[in-house]
Amino acid sequence: MKTTSQILGLLLALTAVSRAESPVTVPVGNAGNTSDGSGYGAVAYEYRIGKYEVTNEEFCEFLNGAAKTDSYESYDGRMAEQYGGIYRSGEQGSFIYTVKDGMGKKPVNYVGWLTCLRYANWLSNGKGAGATETGTYTISGGTATLPTHATLAAGKTVKWALPTESEWYKAAYYDAAKPGGAGYWTYAVKGGSAPECNINTDTPTDVGQFKTAVSPYGTFDQNGNVWEYNENMTGDKVGLRGGSFFMNDRDEYLLSYTRYDVYGAKWPNYGFRVVALGGPAAEPAKK
Repeated sequence: MKTTSQILGLLLALTAVSRAESPVTVPVGNAGNTSDGSGYGAVAYEYRIGKYEVTNEEFCEFLNGAAKTDSYESYDGRMAEQYGGIYRSGEQGSFIYTVKDGMGKKPVNYVGWLTCLRYANWLSNGKGAGATETGTYTISGGTATLPTHATLAAGKTVKWALPTESEWYKAAYYDAAKPGGAGYWTYAVKGGSAPECNINTDTPTDVGQFKTAVSPYGTFDQNGNVWEYNENMTGDKVGLRGGSFFMNDRDEYLLSYTRYDVYGAKWPNYGFRVVALGGPAAEPAKK
């Protein structure tokens, strides 16, 4: 029989493994593919993209590591309300964040665009108490310096980032084995029909819940659950794609040609996923 200390050690080890494997990614190959008529989707390098949207569980780990003071307002009080999944307790400087029951595997929401970049920096800096203002992005005075993803992809160290619009688009819609020749599907799934998802249900679901709604590269929920930020900037606005659970969203929001430039506000149906760029050539994709 194992002692209490042995059991505790085992639990800590399992937790460490779980954290080390997060976020789960899938490889996106076929480097050098062409774009479609929209002008999006061409990516000249290989990369890995989040298999799922960033979850409340994953984001809570970020908050506990990097937002004990929360000087950059990565936490939004509405995360504790109807659609959110994270509680905050304690005082500034020693904030503690916990996941609401039943919400751990649902996508995080009420995040701003800069918060997504800070999360990517934190991943690139080793998680824990890793820096949020430098790394893949340099953030200063409320603005961010964006990297060149092709350069990061050629690097020997893994860097995490918010996907460019073409990286997001390719992972969702491109299929190198599409019947008739490589090309793009209309939705983020093989075939010409809208995938099963939670569009306009007023209820976020666990990531990956709709097992048939998988893109050719193996991503889930690029249609539905939450709208996802990408790295595109147009003036003061940023890119958003994918459709959501929220009221009044429609199937047409899932289409490959549907895109929006929005102010990086915090809404109950806005979230994100990340990409991993560079690193050892032989490094396997996470499962």
